[in-house]
Amino acid sequence: MTDARSLDAIINARSLAVVGASEKPMKFGSLFLRSQLEFGFKGKIYPVNPGEREIFGLPSYPSLSDLPEAPDLVYIAIPAHRALGVLEECASLGVKGVVILASGFREAGPEGMELERRALELSRRGGFRIIGPNCFGIYNPRSGLALLPGHDFSREEGPLAFISQSGGYAAHVGRLGKDLGLGFRAIVSYGNACDVDEADLLDYFGGDTGTSAVACYLEGTRDGRRLFRVLKDVASRKPVVIWKVGKTEASARAVASHTGSLAGSPWLWKGILRQCGVAESRGVEETCGILSIIQHLGPNPGKRILFVGGGGGLGTWAADLAGEVGLVLPALQPETEERLRALLGYPGAAVGNPLDMGTPAVRPELFWEILLAAAPDPGVEVVVFDMAVNFAYDLVGEGVREMASHLAEVAEATRKAFIAVLYNRATGPDDLERERLLRELRSFLHGKGIPTFTGMGEALNCLARANQFHRLPNASQGK
Repeated sequence: MTDARSLDAIINARSLAVVGASEKPMKFGSLFLRSQLEFGFKGKIYPVNPGEREIFGLPSYPSLSDLPEAPDLVYIAIPAHRALGVLEECASLGVKGVVILASGFREAGPEGMELERRALELSRRGGFRIIGPNCFGIYNPRSGLALLPGHDFSREEGPLAFISQSGGYAAHVGRLGKDLGLGFRAIVSYGNACDVDEADLLDYFGGDTGTSAVACYLEGTRDGRRLFRVLKDVASRKPVVIWKVGKTEASARAVASHTGSLAGSPWLWKGILRQCGVAESRGVEETCGILSIIQHLGPNPGKRILFVGGGGGLGTWAADLAGEVGLVLPALQPETEERLRALLGYPGAAVGNPLDMGTPAVRPELFWEILLAAAPDPGVEVVVFDMAVNFAYDLVGEGVREMASHLAEVAEATRKAFIAVLYNRATGPDDLERERLLRELRSFLHGKGIPTFTGMGEALNCLARANQFHRLPNASQGK
């Protein structure tokens, strides 16, 4: 069983020391310290560097032993071979946790493995936990703790957690999550996992009442049986999304050289994830897309979709994509079709599912009536709306903003789950205003609880995967 209190003291640290702090560009100690200052860490920050008296306006201390207090968390931003001396200090001072940014440990071979073994020995002696080595650390918008890099992440807290063996992908999810309106409880990059590992973090966030869903980028594990037990337990209570890499011989070699992990058999992993009721992801965008659906629509929002768009080819293709991932486009009720025929009696439109408006955009008032007539159909669980923003703007101009507003209004009025697929086909250097409009529309809809995607295949695949969870106590059909 994970000691939740020991991890809580790290993830919600109230004071922070940065060993190797510096003002020199491109040094980890400089990049990390600047991230904390720019993001706004709410606790005390202590730069530690014997060669400096002041760093970014803060007094610098020669060593941890010279600090006015024992910090909750120590970030070690110096090379691997110098880290053990700092850990000796940590063991004697009673710090609660350490994050080791440097690489050069287990993934580097026998000498690195010995460094890692000795680091773990010191943590056991001193009673503190280690995150890392070879990691970017923690992002926590509640305390103002930022990843490296993470100064421009969202400051809005939320219910999602992401844990990652890769520091780079932790940063990617944090940045993309901001654009998608995702709210994070925390993101933890844990690297080689010499001490705190994926099972510890999954167990911690599984028991954290402020976390509603957990996603994980996973290269491998050293204790498969424990991870299986934790996964099965956590996934029985809240959604878990796993992005597992190392499925080919080449990627397994990359995993070993990256964090020194054992990738394991891809067939075994697939069976474990399916048995635990976990949704499997295949990349940064898909991970964030699944999380977006979970946050806005809840887990298992439904497989019966209504496609609404302008153009027969779009609907036909959407129906093919839906069938490939196990989604269904049910026939509409006769009463629904009757209401729609009264509205879509012009050339080019087609009543049914897919529902073809005949053009990428219609008058905003008509669009509102179409949605209000179609969305309440009892056979529909999720409405998927498709719009090429550049073509729509050519037709109705600023009316596309009204269309977005009506989409949100009907979603609220009908309590149906809505997904918007918005994209821009005008991508030349003179088309930046259309791109700006697309981003503004997406941001508006995220704020209204409607997940957006830029491709139909991505949207339907993420929806299908968000329906893979075992029936959970907090699962909701729609919003």
